[in-house]
Amino acid sequence: MISPRTKRTLFLSLTIFSAFAVLILGAYLVSAKVYDNKIYPGVIVDSLDLGGLSFSDAEKKVKEKSDSLISQELQFVYKDRTANVASTKSSFDMDLSTFIWDFDSDATIKKAYSFGRSDNFWVNIWSQIKLRFVPEKINFVYRLNEDGVREELRSKFSDMETPVKNAELKLTSSDSNSFVFNVQEAKMGVLLDYEQAISDLKGNLANGEIKPITLISKQEEANILSGDAGDFQAQADSILALAPLTLEYKASSSAPVFKSEINKAKLASILGLERNGHVRVSVSSELGGKFLEETVAPKINKEPAKARFEIQGGKVDNFQVSSDGLKLNIAESIKKIKEQLDNRATSTIALVVDVVTEDKLSVESINDLGIKEIIGTGHSNFAGSPANRRHNIAVGAAAVNGLLIKPGEEFSLVKTLGDIDASTGYLPELVIKENKTIPEYGGGLCQVGTTVFRAALQSGLPITARRNHSYRVAYYEPAGTDAAIYVPNPDVRFVNDTANYVLIQSRIVGNDFYFDFWGVKDNRQVSLSKPVVYNIVKPAPTKIVETTDLAPGKKKCTEKAHNGADAYFDYKVVYSPGTADEKKEEKRFSSHYVPWQEVCLVGVAKPTTPVATSTAPVSTSTAPVQ
Repeated sequence: MISPRTKRTLFLSLTIFSAFAVLILGAYLVSAKVYDNKIYPGVIVDSLDLGGLSFSDAEKKVKEKSDSLISQELQFVYKDRTANVASTKSSFDMDLSTFIWDFDSDATIKKAYSFGRSDNFWVNIWSQIKLRFVPEKINFVYRLNEDGVREELRSKFSDMETPVKNAELKLTSSDSNSFVFNVQEAKMGVLLDYEQAISDLKGNLANGEIKPITLISKQEEANILSGDAGDFQAQADSILALAPLTLEYKASSSAPVFKSEINKAKLASILGLERNGHVRVSVSSELGGKFLEETVAPKINKEPAKARFEIQGGKVDNFQVSSDGLKLNIAESIKKIKEQLDNRATSTIALVVDVVTEDKLSVESINDLGIKEIIGTGHSNFAGSPANRRHNIAVGAAAVNGLLIKPGEEFSLVKTLGDIDASTGYLPELVIKENKTIPEYGGGLCQVGTTVFRAALQSGLPITARRNHSYRVAYYEPAGTDAAIYVPNPDVRFVNDTANYVLIQSRIVGNDFYFDFWGVKDNRQVSLSKPVVYNIVKPAPTKIVETTDLAPGKKKCTEKAHNGADAYFDYKVVYSPGTADEKKEEKRFSSHYVPWQEVCLVGVAKPTTPVATSTAPVSTSTAPVQ
């Protein structure tokens, strides 16, 4: 039995607890009302106190901070060398610029605003109690082109590395029947830890810090030493006794599609040491793979051809039917060569070739699919473009023209364009790199990307990948509706979520560029808001870069400077409107443009400052595809 005193104590405790709970609940409700549409006190980003600010006011402060950080260069240091990496690689042609790193201010603000506003009531109360005593630091949301950073670091520091070298089998002398080998000693490697540097960079960017990162080196031990080789000469002689070897590929039971012979001298040139439990002489994966790639693969490989068609007289006409491709599987072929040599098997070796299949479509079957009308058209204008840029736009348009996208398939523009170089018909443009002007390929292809993006929007298709340019480009006005491409990323991708094939057809009329998406209209309704452009930022003054590539006193400048800005537009697709199955998909496409600083090269007999190792917008570019 509970005593009266215990009852009084329990009652008092319960009363105090209830009062405390009511007080906390009341404070929470008052706080929620006071800070409706405002960030809660105690929420900070970097050193920015955002408490009590509206979403728009906080956004302005964070973007100012982000732009200040983006205007600085990352510094990577190893021994006595420093390399600077800017947020954007730039060139004379803004279309050839691409980002390396930046901040997503919108996402950062959303994180700050969302703190204390989860779906869990009790979590929200606890979060707000904590804010009264301990501030909540929100990390910056950043975007990082890791491959681009690695590329820059390797280009600046690779000469300071020593690659590891295993003990190697070397052919020292030979005649028609005798091949003499020795073993070259292994060497320890010293490599820079780029992955650690990128990890450090991620931490810095999350904290809103731009500070030097010191690269560290690591030793790499050889896997094969000279003392492991054993009786290498006898092993090599045993393998060479099997020569000549015949390599062949048969597509079926018919005659070989490819047949070639490896004589004793060629076989001797691709032997090496490998460890497979123990060290032995065998065909080197590296040397043998290089031989197959350079000598055999070009005679076997065949790119698959996607079906391409044109609309003629209201019907789909033959343009190019699909065909399968072939690709020599080098790794599996080397494995098979080794196995047959180990087993002293037949001297005829069947190469491993992969068949890359494509949907088999005929003109008749396409007409049966009912492709009969334009479901959306994208448009852009390239007035003022130089001759090479116009040429590249036409080549890129032709690469996409006539392409069929099956239902459910994701389209990738980077994959569709393939290699961007002279072999595929592209012409170069001059860009700035290391204070010099050099030719780079791909100027103008973002015109293709932007026009494809706009056509997909007008067709009501889901956009799965799109990134705006780092700079505001006049060819792609209105701002916020552009799409940049760069191999391998960023890309322009979308999904054909219709029930029918989509056929892409290109048109160039004067300075106007169009992509028409043909298919079958369903009842979806598409709407795009007019782009909103705000936060206009003036560019920095013109920067002068000295170069010996121009005659002394001669000046060569980029196109005129442009303001930085933010922009957005809203995209809405309503499926089956007015029915029980009605569904809405809404997305806001936001863009942030860095101010474009004019850069001028001025010829000098001798630079007054050493050539920079920076990839700053004012001095370098290696972006070949936009």
